[in-house]
Amino acid sequence: DFHGLSLTRDKECSLIRKWQTLIEAHTDVKTTDGYLVRLFVIAFTKRRPDQVKTNCYAQSAQIRKIRKRMVDIMTAEAGKVMLRELVKKLIPEVIGKEIEKQTQGIYPLTNAMVRKVKVLKKPKFDITKLMEVHGEGDDGDAGVAMVVEE
Repeated sequence: DFHGLSLTRDKECSLIRKWQTLIEAHTDVKTTDGYLVRLFVIAFTKRRPDQVKTNCYAQSAQIRKIRKRMVDIMTAEAGKVMLRELVKKLIPEVIGKEIEKQTQGIYPLTNAMVRKVKVLKKPKFDITKLMEVHGEGDDGDAGVAMVVEE
């Protein structure tokens, strides 16, 4: 039963440095099985390998484009899977890698990762749906009566 996820404080603090731009984005996504989750993503700008300048600040227009692309990727990745598959995507940081790959043309990013996940709404529990999934139980596989020897 998934309730939420967040990066630890020491991990977040180890990522944040001077001379780079921190870009954050968040969005609410509804999974295919009816859960409403809020995803928070964090990313940092990266210096080019041959760069002489000490800082690597992105312009505000670039930041807006990156943030829009982040939201699009989050809704695409999380919107078409069930919550169980979303958790499997969150663990190996699939969404973060996808964001780094897609935004490379706007500004190179590093350490793009899902910072936090909140479950806002759970679907209403439906007993008929549960019975549909598990069947009625009258399939003749009840087992045999146990014989107790004394």
